[in-house]
Amino acid sequence: MGASLETARRLKSGGEPVSLRPGTAPAPEAVRAELEKILASQTFRTARAQANFLRYVIEETLSGRGDQIKEYSIGVEVFGRGKSFDPRVNNIVRAEANRLRTRLAKYYDTDGAQNTVRIELPKGGYTPAFVEETSSAPPNRARIPSWKVAALLFVFLVLAGSGTVLWRTRAPRAGVSAKPSIAVLPFLNLGGNKDDEFFSDGLTDELIDSLGSVPRLQVVARTSAFQFKGKTLDIREIGRKLTVRTVLEGTVRKYGDRLRITAQLDDTNTGYRLWSGSYDRQAKDALAIQREISQAITSELGVALATGGSPSANASSNLAVTVHPQAYENYLKGVYFWNKNTPGSIHTAIGYLQQAIAIDAGFALPYLGLARCYTGLSVMTATPAAEVIPKLRASAQRALDLDSSLGEAHVDLAEAYTFDFDWSAAEQEFKKALALSPGSTVAHRWYAYYLNKMGRLDEAMAENKRALELDPVSPYMAQGIADSLYAMRRYRDAIEQSQKVLALDPNFALTRQGLGMSLIANGEYPEGISQLKLARQLMGSDPWLDGQLAYSYALAGQTDAARQVLNELLRQSRSGGVPALAIAEGYIGLGDKNRAFQWLEKAVSNHELHLGLKDDPLYDTLRSDRRFAGLLHRMKLT
Repeated sequence: MGASLETARRLKSGGEPVSLRPGTAPAPEAVRAELEKILASQTFRTARAQANFLRYVIEETLSGRGDQIKEYSIGVEVFGRGKSFDPRVNNIVRAEANRLRTRLAKYYDTDGAQNTVRIELPKGGYTPAFVEETSSAPPNRARIPSWKVAALLFVFLVLAGSGTVLWRTRAPRAGVSAKPSIAVLPFLNLGGNKDDEFFSDGLTDELIDSLGSVPRLQVVARTSAFQFKGKTLDIREIGRKLTVRTVLEGTVRKYGDRLRITAQLDDTNTGYRLWSGSYDRQAKDALAIQREISQAITSELGVALATGGSPSANASSNLAVTVHPQAYENYLKGVYFWNKNTPGSIHTAIGYLQQAIAIDAGFALPYLGLARCYTGLSVMTATPAAEVIPKLRASAQRALDLDSSLGEAHVDLAEAYTFDFDWSAAEQEFKKALALSPGSTVAHRWYAYYLNKMGRLDEAMAENKRALELDPVSPYMAQGIADSLYAMRRYRDAIEQSQKVLALDPNFALTRQGLGMSLIANGEYPEGISQLKLARQLMGSDPWLDGQLAYSYALAGQTDAARQVLNELLRQSRSGGVPALAIAEGYIGLGDKNRAFQWLEKAVSNHELHLGLKDDPLYDTLRSDRRFAGLLHRMKLT
């Protein structure tokens, strides 16, 4: 045991592998190779919880922190428990550790019986032990009697003669896509700093975007993929929920100026591992690693871009360029805050993206991020178009100047053209976006919004359905179907669709708002107003929503309540920040057409975003007035 104790001491000082029983302590590379064998084995293929557990304790140990592995850190880092996790109350780590020990023992009795490197998790702790057998004698193996070999051979020949191939991949289960499809699950942050989570999340986002550029590969969008963050469902169950054939998952460890990234691709039909890779590089190579993973995935799935290449042939040219690590980090922080999707977080994101550009002005992705943020501000706030559009257009164009393959930059340019009422140019940009990024839910959803504005309701529905296919559990994409039904005047169907969305996420404010307007349009005023009030509680103060509330109160005969909301909007408008369209809606509900048209004229002059005059049922009472035709003419919609 003397040699084993010495390796244990080296572990604490220098991160060497530890051996707790006779044999030689294997090199870190040998331990990692054995880990990949274990995780790819029949025993571990579907055991995601134990696989993540094992990977975490091994990486911590090889990094010299084996003596710091505690039950609390495993609960938080591996099993996604919050900072309030109390191991004394919740025994998940102890229970999973026992399962892991049992599974390791099973592995070395079966798949790994001949392996010379062995990994164990000794009882009483969470620091793994590694050993490499030094005996020249081969590991003990049970001898298969010759009669059994003959019998097995006979069975094989019979099956082969009947056309049966034992190792052929089984047909997809019901509910799983038959075409190449993938979900990129949130990569696990194995670093000790929770603040580095933006990096693992950001890498996941970038892989989703990169793989989304492959025309014949269906890639599940972020919202649906990220619902599994911190969860340990069986791969096959995830495949069923997301209707995908494969799942990509991995880990990220950031230490100093270096990165260690592991990735693995699993078949959701069988649970088998199709591919795995490990990358230990400098942080500045993060984008190159992303490219290599994307190339490996498309090669494994047998899909390619229209040009016949892998994602590198059409994906961001930035992937071939070394980016300043601090610029990349600031970019990922910007994406992280953008995804929080609030006005405050968007302003924070803009700050990080601008810092990224200041460090590396030749890096295209931060410009794309800025364009996305400016579009977000135009949607979530009453920021004047004259302020937003020049910044949006300049950022999107600069992104494309640096990298012509960024499909979503064309979505932002399309939005800029819609503000200009240049509908033809906008559609050209949407089509460019979809050609470059066919898997972009953003492109499909915003194109649907554009088509609704054009009155092309059937086409809009088709785009909304495609967005939902790509992001099957996203409440935003599911609400797009309800929005199309509302524009088609199919109010009862729209109500039912919104209710389905709320069954998934009862706190999704946009669906409460959409459901409220569908109920109002269907003449169910008390129920509609109730939903709009719930939306306001979830959303906070929002002038667009207040305009709809004033409209709804008026239709319900609650004139005093309608005027109270409308007067408050008028008061706020004197200091700016209230869209003219919101005030016009209040007057429409009150039946005051003259004032309604006065404010609609202002809304058109301001090129306000939500001007859905051609499709929104809210304006139906004005359509017979010649002034309405004049508004459509000014917007170049006639």
